[in-house]
Amino acid sequence: MRSLIILLFTIILLPSIGSAQKWKRNRVEYSFGIGATNFLGDLGGADQVGTNGLRDFELSATRMGAVLGYRYQLGEDWFVRGNFDYVMVAGDDALTKEPARASRKLSFRSHLLELSAQGEYMLVKQKSGHLYRLRGVRGKSWFRFEVYIFGGIGGIWYNPQSRNPQGDWVSLKAMHTEGQGLPGGPKQYSGFTFVMPYGIGLRRNLGGSTQQGLWSIGLELSMRKTFSDYIDDVSNVYYDNGSIQAAYGDEAAYFADPSGKYHGLIDDGSGNKIGQQRGDKDDKDAYMLGVVSINFKPGRRRRNLPKF
Repeated sequence: MRSLIILLFTIILLPSIGSAQKWKRNRVEYSFGIGATNFLGDLGGADQVGTNGLRDFELSATRMGAVLGYRYQLGEDWFVRGNFDYVMVAGDDALTKEPARASRKLSFRSHLLELSAQGEYMLVKQKSGHLYRLRGVRGKSWFRFEVYIFGGIGGIWYNPQSRNPQGDWVSLKAMHTEGQGLPGGPKQYSGFTFVMPYGIGLRRNLGGSTQQGLWSIGLELSMRKTFSDYIDDVSNVYYDNGSIQAAYGDEAAYFADPSGKYHGLIDDGSGNKIGQQRGDKDDKDAYMLGVVSINFKPGRRRRNLPKF
């Protein structure tokens, strides 16, 4: 009797056990994506006094990015992945109508190279079944999406640039625009910082098989929290421009204060301009990334049985 009960339970549970192990057949996935990026920092932004996060979003500062990814399934709902991203970010005070920010006339662009490791958790699984709505057919699964959240840690290399009056792009780090290296000035930034990517994603099956490979298309929306305030070369206060000019030259003095408004930082009778705010050192830079990707899980071909 006991053997019969065990046999019945085995017959009942075997399909579900087999289904639960399907994910082990295609654990590896490769991705390529392109998308849009937007920088949230000290330059440009919304038509208001500088604020944090999405409230400072400026659509016209959107640029492009690309992603290469490797994804590995640890369990039914858990994944790990490694990403290499190329991201262009930019900001320009000419894009805001807020008087104080627009009057600085500062601008930048930067090419970011990002390498990150991320964990992923599946909220809604992709389901197998009929792709189309078929009348009278049970078990159809036309809503073939998966929804997931992710987060991780990585690093970026960045090099902010801006145009000189002749229209040439110049590396701002070499200009020491806030008096880096001068008495009382900040230390030079490195051009590398850690980042924390996090966001939400959506995938849909495009077809394929376990043996030949599986294709899907995805959409991800994410935010990058950074640990630097110099991705746009702006963070602290204006340094005496005469000292910058003497130490680093005329071009450095121009990039330190393109408006000429704070040149020399002398007292004009209405207040001391020394140390006038240039950026917000208490608010680290961030950027957003929206990516559309094509993903491929390589197939596992069946081994040929030996011939006798």
